[in-house]
Amino acid sequence: MGNKINVNINNLFSVNAEIGTPISEIAHDYKKVTGATVVGAKIDNMVVAFSTRLMEDTHIDFFDYKSTEGSKIYQAGLKFLMIIAVKKLWEKNVYFRSSIDKGIYAEVDKKLTDKDIEDLKIEMKTLVSDDYPIKKCITHKNDAIKYYLSTGELEKAETIKNIPNNFVELYSIGHAYNYFYTDMPASTGELGFFDLVKIDSHTIALMYPRIEVNYKIPEYDYNEPIVKELQKFNKWAGKMGALYASQINRLVSDSKIQKFIKMDNIFLNDSLYSIAKDISKKIKDVKMILIGGPSSSGKTTSAHKLCTYLETFGVKPIVISADDYFKERIDSPKDKDGKYDFECLEALDLELFNAHMSDLLKGKEVVIPTFNFLTGEKEYKRKPIKMEEDNVLLIEGLHCLNDEMTKSIKRDAKYKIFVCPLTPLSIDRHTHFSTTDMRLIRRIVRDNRVRGHKVEATLDNFEKVKEGESKYIFPYTKDIDAVLNTAYAYEIGVLRVFAEPLLYSVPLNSVHYEQAHRLLGLLHNFFPISSEYIEDDSTLREFIGGSIYEK
Repeated sequence: MGNKINVNINNLFSVNAEIGTPISEIAHDYKKVTGATVVGAKIDNMVVAFSTRLMEDTHIDFFDYKSTEGSKIYQAGLKFLMIIAVKKLWEKNVYFRSSIDKGIYAEVDKKLTDKDIEDLKIEMKTLVSDDYPIKKCITHKNDAIKYYLSTGELEKAETIKNIPNNFVELYSIGHAYNYFYTDMPASTGELGFFDLVKIDSHTIALMYPRIEVNYKIPEYDYNEPIVKELQKFNKWAGKMGALYASQINRLVSDSKIQKFIKMDNIFLNDSLYSIAKDISKKIKDVKMILIGGPSSSGKTTSAHKLCTYLETFGVKPIVISADDYFKERIDSPKDKDGKYDFECLEALDLELFNAHMSDLLKGKEVVIPTFNFLTGEKEYKRKPIKMEEDNVLLIEGLHCLNDEMTKSIKRDAKYKIFVCPLTPLSIDRHTHFSTTDMRLIRRIVRDNRVRGHKVEATLDNFEKVKEGESKYIFPYTKDIDAVLNTAYAYEIGVLRVFAEPLLYSVPLNSVHYEQAHRLLGLLHNFFPISSEYIEDDSTLREFIGGSIYEK
């Protein structure tokens, strides 16, 4: 008995195991009993490697891809499969650029045919069926640097060079090694659910199970305006030598970051100017500008800046917040748990909103309400407003892209703008910085500064926020007139200064520890950048403070 330990698995059952048994063997027992997919394991709320050997009685929680941590691990595993398969089939490189349209966009150094996509899918499925172990390797960073220099992955070598630790964690499948900034599944056999969709002659969408479709593989839904906007920014960042973390870090260490920040600001402001110019040309028809986008996209600052640009063309916007048209709290709809659902369209007093907008467009005077979030009631304390010939309504809110919100207004009288930080930045060619992570870090910083929220409160709420976005924003991004990208290539270095101490405050016993730990790992790849270089009308100021648009 002295050589045995008791291992409790997911509070479902226990097994007796030899001292020193690796977690991978316990995972095998768990899969035999439950038939579940296993992509990771936690002990004491911390993700541990499958190679970890158990030396005492232990409680283990295995998890699949149906969680934030599990989904990230699963995506990393699929990317590793794709890299190996592309190299085996064609001796070419893969570059993962972004996550949009419910998939991961991958560029391949090869002109792709439909047959190539099928061949690639078959090769990846073969890797899955062969069930190769994915091994964690601890290596000295100098050896890792030499390896990546030998493979021509210079940006990876540069990023590892900047890591303060002397050792790094690589993962291997056979003789292939890679570095993914996250843990990995125990074997390729856990990665059987995926699909590949050809986008163009060099681009593939790697599709994986998503929460929006009950963790099935979603149908690929190409969104041309968003893809083109992202491609525009990728092209510009490539020209500027600012696609990777190591390149931004070099600008910091060479004291060139201040100039780059100005250039980046000019590029983003030019997009806003172009939208304002387009609206001014259509002002005889356009009477309502609608700004929508996911949380922490910078909609408020974008609306204020757009007003300034429009005024340079002689157009005078009247700004209205859709949030001022919430129903009285007593009439608000509730979700399945009996809690007020302020995310759904029915939470708005649509009858009153449409009546007011119609009256304004007819030239009538209207008193716009102010919603009091403390009392849960609308208040009418503002002066009446009336539209003149050079006025246009500018509405900002969660549901602005949904025509049901403005059903009394003809489509050709509306100009709809989708606002989102479509970052072109990657840590390296195989690890893109996701738009979702960018928005989450922005929100963590703003929630703490403005509302005094702890990181755990923001992380706890963010999953529900994302669920609302999937229902109420992204389905309506096809019928839009413009995309406004609010992501700065340099902003992670600025946000790191504010977010890092907040993320360190998450305790080990928190259910959000692993998420906070993962975000810290991403931030550590970027040198800190002083906020003194950030202009007072920058969208970034909406989150870090100091905006001229703050009341």
